[in-house]
Amino acid sequence: MANVTHSSLTGSDLHEPKGVAAASSGEVYIANGSGSGHWDYYNSYVNGYIAFDAVGPAETHSVTTSFTVFDPTFTIGDNRDWIGESSPNARLKYTGADASEVNCQLTMSVQQSSGSSKDLEVIFRKNGTGLNGGHAIATVASGVWQTVTLTDFGTFSTNDYLEVFFKGSAAFTLNIAGANLTALGIHG
Repeated sequence: MANVTHSSLTGSDLHEPKGVAAASSGEVYIANGSGSGHWDYYNSYVNGYIAFDAVGPAETHSVTTSFTVFDPTFTIGDNRDWIGESSPNARLKYTGADASEVNCQLTMSVQQSSGSSKDLEVIFRKNGTGLNGGHAIATVASGVWQTVTLTDFGTFSTNDYLEVFFKGSAAFTLNIAGANLTALGIHG
C-alpha cells in the first residue's frame, strides 16, 4: 500500500473521521485545537416554564426593595445538557461537558396585585453574580397585564447555573400569569 497523506485524498478515497461509528445521530466532531477532539451535539437547550393561569394567578412573588430570587416551581420541557433544580431555589443548571455560549431569555406576563404602579427590576444571575448586561426595568400596574422580557448572553461551563432575581421601587406582590425561562447554547 502506498504511503499517502490525508490531505491528498479525493473522491471515493475520502472517509469519515475517526470514531464516527461511536457517534450518535446528530452529533458533530468538536476539535480541541491540539490535533484531537470528540463527538458531541453542537447545542444545548432547556425550556423551564410556569403554565399559564391568569385567574389564579399561576405564581406570585413578594417583591422587596432588595434583589430576591424568583423561586417558582418550573416545569422542565425540552432539554439537552440542562436540568432544573429547586434547591436551594429555582434555577437552571448546565450539565454539558463542553463550555457553551448561551442565549438566556425570560418572558413573563405580570401585573401588580393592588395599589399604585411600581417599578420592577429583573436580573439574571449566573452562579450568584449578575450575568453581563441582563438587567431590565418595567413599571407594573394593578389590574393591567403586561409582558416583561429579559435576554442576555454568557459562557456556561459544567455545573454553572442561571437564576432570576426581582427588585421593586417599593414592596408589592407581583402576580405572574405564566413565564418561560429558556437557554440555548452553542458548544465551541
